[in-house]
Amino acid sequence: MTSADREQTSSASPPESRATVPLWRRAWELLIGPADAPAAAPPRMTVLTILMIAGLMAVWRVTIGVFSDIIARVNVIEDWPDDINQFELLRYSVRWDSGWYLTIARDGYEHVPDGQSSIAFFPMFPSSMRFLDQFIPGSDILAGLILVHLALFAALIYIYKLVQIDYPDIVAWRTLFFTLMFPASFFFSALYTESYLLLGFAGTLYHARRGQFLLAGAFGIFTGLTKLIGIVLVIPVGLELIKQGHLRLSREHLRPWLGTALVPMGGLAYLASIHIRYGDFREYFEAQGHWYRETFSPEPFVAFLNVLRREPPAEFPYYPANITPLHGMFTVQDVGALLIFLAAGVYLWFRVRPSYGALVLAGAMVPALSGTPLALNRYMAILFPVFILIATIRWEPLRLAVAIVFGLGLMFTTYLFVNGLWAG
Repeated sequence: MTSADREQTSSASPPESRATVPLWRRAWELLIGPADAPAAAPPRMTVLTILMIAGLMAVWRVTIGVFSDIIARVNVIEDWPDDINQFELLRYSVRWDSGWYLTIARDGYEHVPDGQSSIAFFPMFPSSMRFLDQFIPGSDILAGLILVHLALFAALIYIYKLVQIDYPDIVAWRTLFFTLMFPASFFFSALYTESYLLLGFAGTLYHARRGQFLLAGAFGIFTGLTKLIGIVLVIPVGLELIKQGHLRLSREHLRPWLGTALVPMGGLAYLASIHIRYGDFREYFEAQGHWYRETFSPEPFVAFLNVLRREPPAEFPYYPANITPLHGMFTVQDVGALLIFLAAGVYLWFRVRPSYGALVLAGAMVPALSGTPLALNRYMAILFPVFILIATIRWEPLRLAVAIVFGLGLMFTTYLFVNGLWAG
């Protein structure tokens, strides 16, 4: 070693030991992980792949339709209203909240201060249903179902492309399979907003992952105008902004910051419209209260514990006996699914990607703190990163067991919905 080499070696700074790293920095590294660049574009989808996704969705939808028709021909506990019953093949997709969306599409919003009110439902789905109904023959029900299935098809393509970024094609196909087989996936075929939400969640996360933050913001606005839960997308998008190195608020990083700021604007815009029209944005939350919903209430967890303690049915007003006598079973099913998804969200955060875990954790905690376990299974259906996790299970018997449980659950959900009983 020359003297110059020795001088250079002695002047070099020693590597920073773990003990000298500040605690906040270690916590930051644990939560966010190392910075990385935006994901490269996945392989271009071929026409054959798109047709195969369409085929998978068609088989799923036809199977649900045939099963629904068999149920209806055997016996239906609660018949449809006459204006719905006339559409024999479409009526199986119209129950419960479907009626509210149809009412808004036909007559607009109506505020009922002391009762259930249509202002509890966001405008994206009914307004797009009304728009399409002007251009196609048939009913507004047909227009709504066309939109629902188009949104589902687009969502499946986005999920497939997102999974392709990190995993082989087989995992992407398995993810689509488990997404469609989840028991509450029935609502992707109904006159509900779940397909819109799935598209919004998938599109937002995909474009944020690719570093396309303005497009992520546009999908966030779309999702927020579909349902208030769309606001939570600002968390995974914000995490992608941080992880991709856009912490500085400068001209160079203006687009990522602008796109992230746009994400919650759809939901906030609807609340602002209520404030302008009715004098207080809290009227929305008052309307939600007539479905037993209270903001930041842990009642679903309390109900779960009450079931385990075998409390009497009177303790569960959100599952009235006239729509289901299985209040205890539904509480265990819904809150049990919630707990599983929360655990999966933690795993996704630390072992897959923080933004994936944040989407699941935020998307699960909002309904978990809504004051009721009603529809928790339906809210879980849109948290597709959990299905990515299931798709990566290597032990085939376990994947098969999950598929069987999902399939039986989907049949049960379909049976309940077609019969006019509570399904989620």
